Amino acid sequence: MDNKHEDRRSEQNVSNHILLTFFLVCFWITILSTFLYAFSWDPPPPIPTDDPRWEKVRNLWNNHYGGDNLDELINTLFLLKGAYPSKIEPIILLAKAHYLHARYKKEDRREHFEKAEEYASKACKMDPKNLYALTTLIETICYSRDHDYIFGKYGPLIRSHAPIKDTAEALPDMQYPGWNSFKTLWLARLDVEKAKSAVAMVEKMSKEHPADGLAQTWASRANYYIGQYYTSINKHNEGMTYYKKGIAYGTKAREILPHSVPANYWYMLNLARSIQFTSFAHKAFYLKNILNPIYFCSKENSIYFFCGPVISLATIVTNGGWITEKGMSLVNITMEMDLNGLEIASILFPHYYYIPYAWADVLAYKGKPAEALAILEKLIASDPNIDPLIPENHCFIRLAKRLYNDIKQGKY
Repeated sequence: MDNKHEDRRSEQNVSNHILLTFFLVCFWITILSTFLYAFSWDPPPPIPTDDPRWEKVRNLWNNHYGGDNLDELINTLFLLKGAYPSKIEPIILLAKAHYLHARYKKEDRREHFEKAEEYASKACKMDPKNLYALTTLIETICYSRDHDYIFGKYGPLIRSHAPIKDTAEALPDMQYPGWNSFKTLWLARLDVEKAKSAVAMVEKMSKEHPADGLAQTWASRANYYIGQYYTSINKHNEGMTYYKKGIAYGTKAREILPHSVPANYWYMLNLARSIQFTSFAHKAFYLKNILNPIYFCSKENSIYFFCGPVISLATIVTNGGWITEKGMSLVNITMEMDLNGLEIASILFPHYYYIPYAWADVLAYKGKPAEALAILEKLIASDPNIDPLIPENHCFIRLAKRLYNDIKQGKY
């Protein structure tokens, strides 16, 4: 009898072990799958290491800014595509390299856009969940195709990814003492006093580590949040202190990391907000300092932080007027391109409310108040707490109410 009980107990233990093993395997598959396809705002290029030629690709990639080395990069990737026809990495990187060539250089721009679209579309078919492939395709078609073509050919693909939920913080975490305390306060930044305490902590980190470009970028980004809060409650002058600090930290970040999209982006936002309500002449004086970093971000990563470069171009135009539109045309960017980008952004990131605000702002600027009001009415009725990781939505709804009233009063 005891032996039978022992046998049953042994069988039960084996069964439990098998179930536990099965659970753990499923759990780790889920975790790894989530990690693999989680959406990072500033992802590195997917460069393998299984062939010595990839090291050459890495070196060329790290030195492509301004349009350098792109022809050699494309040629090297083309050879790797031939050597590894079943690999997705050469296809994705060829798409991005052709796209960058079209954005940085005038020569054969149409041909490079077409190649970028061809490779990016192929990569999306090879791996429908690959977000690097998807965003490369979106960037390419936004700057090379019209609205009917984009949504007629790729609308179902774009919508199949919507909404993109697993978004990361705008910047990666740091490992300094006090970081966890900062992060706790930062995640509670809807309470502006907690946000101010968080800013003081991250400024301390940036001052203690003056050579750390990420620390300077974090200080720039955090100050921008406080400035934007004050702007949204009609206390822009109080926000100016934070915008100016954001500019100073952003300047340091760009000196350390000149080719960082986040460093350029948060510097640009602080500067743009700081001159938003100044004279036309004052805006014109600073325009180049704003457009250079936003153009850089637009070329390198238009998708950064809820399509931030696309959104920012819209706001810069509505505040800068025709002179900004003229500057955009010189680098082959039109308002139609930006509107296409805003529409795609609204599909992929419906819970980030600055997107519809910026869209309505552009429509009002372009003389379409009825369309703008319809978007704003829907936005104003939205739940600002729909995503607790985006407390900025409270600011955006306040800005939307102000814009709505301005349109109603005929100020546009």
